[in-house]
Order: sequence, then C-alpha cells, then structure tokens
Amino acid sequence: MPVWLQLTAALSAALCSGVMGIALIPFLRKCRFCEPDPDANQTSETISGDRLRPTMCGILLIFGSVAGFVLSYTLYLQISGTDRTSLDFQTESAAMRLVMLHGILFGIIGWVSDYVRTVLRQTDSGETDFIIILVAFFATYSFLKFMPEEPVLDFGFFQWDAGIASIPVRAFLITVFWLSMQRPEQNADGISITIGSIDFLFLTVLCLAAKQNLNALYALTAAGACMGCFYWNITPAKCRLGHTGTYWIGMTIPMLCVNYHKLDLLLFYTAVWMINLLPLHIYRRTLLGLLKQDGRTPAQRILILTGFALFCCLMAVMPQHV
Repeated sequence: MPVWLQLTAALSAALCSGVMGIALIPFLRKCRFCEPDPDANQTSETISGDRLRPTMCGILLIFGSVAGFVLSYTLYLQISGTDRTSLDFQTESAAMRLVMLHGILFGIIGWVSDYVRTVLRQTDSGETDFIIILVAFFATYSFLKFMPEEPVLDFGFFQWDAGIASIPVRAFLITVFWLSMQRPEQNADGISITIGSIDFLFLTVLCLAAKQNLNALYALTAAGACMGCFYWNITPAKCRLGHTGTYWIGMTIPMLCVNYHKLDLLLFYTAVWMINLLPLHIYRRTLLGLLKQDGRTPAQRILILTGFALFCCLMAVMPQHV
C-alpha cells in the first residue's frame, strides 16, 4: 500500500474528527448533553454551567473513522487493481464491514447510555450493568457468526483448536476488553484516545506486514480519528468521550485484533486495562484513581499508563519479528 494513501487515510480521518468538533461541541453544550466535571470541587447539588462538560464526544471518533475509511477505501480500489469478484477480496470486505458495523452499533448503544445519564439524570444500576454486559457478549457472538471461521485460536505462545467453542471464546475475550476499559476516562481526560491511538497504530503496522490492507486501512483511520480528537479531549478536556466513545473504541480494537487472527495481541492490549483495575480488590480504586489521589497530574497519569501500553505493544510484536 503506498505511503501517500496511508497518510491520506490518517489525515482525512483526523481532519473530519477534529473539524467536526467545532460545530458538535457547542451543540452538545446547548442541548445540555453534559455531565459534572469530576475534578471540580462541588460544594452544592447545583452544578453551574462552567463546571459541566459536554459528553458524547465519541461521535467525532465514529464520524472521522468512517469518513476517512470511505475515502481511503475508494482510493485503494482505484489504484490497487484488486479483483473485486475474487472470493478472498469479498471475504475480507465482508469481514471489514462487520467490524465497522459492530463498532458503530456499540457507539449508538453508548450514545443512548450517555443520553440517559446526562438528560434523564439516571445512573447505571448493577442490574443495568449486567444486562449491558450480556448484550455486549451476545451481540458480539452474533457478529462473529458471520465472520470467517477460525476454529484454531492463535495465542502466540500456543494454539488451541477450539472447534465449536471458538466463537464463544472470542466473544468473551472481546467483551472482557470492552468492559475493562470503561472506567479510566473519568480519572484522566484523554487516556482512552491516547492508548487507543497507540493500539490502532501498532495494529496498522502488523496488518500491513501481513498484507491485510483493509484491516490496516481501518485501523489507520481509527488512529487518525483519535488523534484528530486530541485537541478536544486531551487534558484539560473541552468535552468527554462518554460511553459513545469508549464503547466504540472498546469494541473496535478487539474486533480488529480478532480479524487480524492474532489473539495474543488482544491479550496484551487487555493487560493494559486490567492492570488499571487490579487495585480495586484492595483499595476500592483503580490505578488511575490511586494516582489521582496521590496528587499526580492528568498528564502524569496518562504518561504512566501509556508507557505500560507501549511496553505491552512491543511485547506483542517482538515474538513475531525476532
């Protein structure tokens, strides 16, 4: 794939994501799609307007990634001379569409969750959380049923011929990743898109090396959308990703890993978020929460977890290229 096409994919997604924020964020604030700033000292139940931050910024990610992919995909078909009637291309295209639709579906579910929290002012109960987890698992299972069969699961250090258990296992791993990354955004603005960008970029490199061009294009446009959203979401954030963004990132990354056919990469990516959740069992706070309590700045919190994310990415890549 030419370098200019890769740059076009990333830059077009970043521009669409970043420029759209100019119109979207004032609109979200006007419609009161906002939530209290957790870093503000709240002395009363009445939250003033300057202490509210628009949420649902994940719309920027979805719009940017889809727009960038449509443009780069069109250019790719024009220059590659790919036989669109071949079985391999049709299979790859169908799988890519499923990955995109799956992420968009959960972006919509996240938008509904944000609407309930910000407009209806209802908090998620334990029963609601359990239902959403079940929906995530069974919806993912349903999408995987239509993707190419993968009875042998490659975990890098070993391979498992799972047979009919292949789809439930993959759906479970995807759901675990999605669930484990839902809490960090409240403790450090920009943590999800920062680590998401790194994950997407590493996926792009691996997919390009494996000649999975469509997978690489979508991973690259997703990374571009995250980077285009930096201005709006990085500390101090002008808006929040909300569940709209974290649901989309949380489902798009593992689905791309599954489509790449390397589950060891998904395990390493999941480890980043699981290490953040480990202190919950002892201190009732996540690692980011403990760092926040210890007085670490948002930039320091992002840097610490991002460093671990880079380490996990390198550990996932090294066995394949050593």
